[in-house]
Amino acid sequence: MTSRIPVLELSGTPYEMGLAHGTAMREQIREFACSVTAVHQANNSCLLAECDPLVRVCMRNLGFLENFSPDLVEEMRGIADGAGIAFREVVYLNSFLELEDLRAPGLGARVIPDALWGCTTFNVLPAATADGRAYIGQTYDMERYYEKYLCILRIKPEHGSESLVLTFAGVLGLVGLNSAGVGAVINKVVATDARPGVIYPFIMRKALAAERIGDALGAVIFSPRATGINYQLAGSGVAFCAETSATYYELLEFDHAMAHTNHYVGQHMRRFETPNWLSHGGSMVRKQVADRFLKTHRGALTPELLKEMTRDHTNYPRCICAHGFEGEGCETAFHTTFGIVMDPAAGWFEVCPGNPCENEYERHSL
Repeated sequence: MTSRIPVLELSGTPYEMGLAHGTAMREQIREFACSVTAVHQANNSCLLAECDPLVRVCMRNLGFLENFSPDLVEEMRGIADGAGIAFREVVYLNSFLELEDLRAPGLGARVIPDALWGCTTFNVLPAATADGRAYIGQTYDMERYYEKYLCILRIKPEHGSESLVLTFAGVLGLVGLNSAGVGAVINKVVATDARPGVIYPFIMRKALAAERIGDALGAVIFSPRATGINYQLAGSGVAFCAETSATYYELLEFDHAMAHTNHYVGQHMRRFETPNWLSHGGSMVRKQVADRFLKTHRGALTPELLKEMTRDHTNYPRCICAHGFEGEGCETAFHTTFGIVMDPAAGWFEVCPGNPCENEYERHSL
């Protein structure tokens, strides 16, 4: 079956992998870089319409990125050269979730528009499944605009684990799995302690380069993060749901299966939640619906059942399978840009571009 999402084979040095990525997705990356500022501005009218101030905010992270992973900085330089755009524009594209923190008190104290909502992740250990395998996945919800830039990276570095990464053109990685059996997904939380630091795609790729699940977890919880993200990780028969802010983290306890959405659950993390980030109760609804589904089917969960959960429309359109409001344009309509279900130990994921209620999943393997 021909993939509806471009698949790139990347190998060699970090720069060579970036160059291949940038060259293969040149037109998409150039379009992405030229048009994304309008999306940020459409969703926060307090932001300037010009991209230069936003780029300057993103470039404050560069020193942290160079210390955290010089190789990933070199990969971004390769992407820039392959696409024929400035390096700073690639840093800007990779900081798309960190830019949401301009609404946080520490970086601007903006009020988030009430149209925004976000992702639903899930993490299932073998005791909760019908076949004794572990699964992890999510719906990834952004403005509909982002969907057209989806691509898959099959990464074979000179050293370390191979990985299969789903991402946007020009971005190092959104979610994925690796040849060591580690899988990782995320959902956004906006913390009051946002600051210059390491951006999420760097942390994701560092986790997916790990040879052990403990090292992947360490990349998440011990990095000098720029922002708050909830990371779900699985591998080697263990799993973690790590709520993070820029400066703190909490590992949530769960009984073989857990869902997470866009609000802090941990008792120590609630103090970091940005006022007005949750301008409606959709995140709470999605978490309850997903947790109830996982509990109801505990011991019988399969990839097909998990895909069924990604199609849920409770609280439509602010639901697990998210849809924008009628009449909204692609720059502001939040919807599910993809659904994904992974078997990290087997080295495959199934991904559905767009809404899972409308489109089919396709399998990709290492």
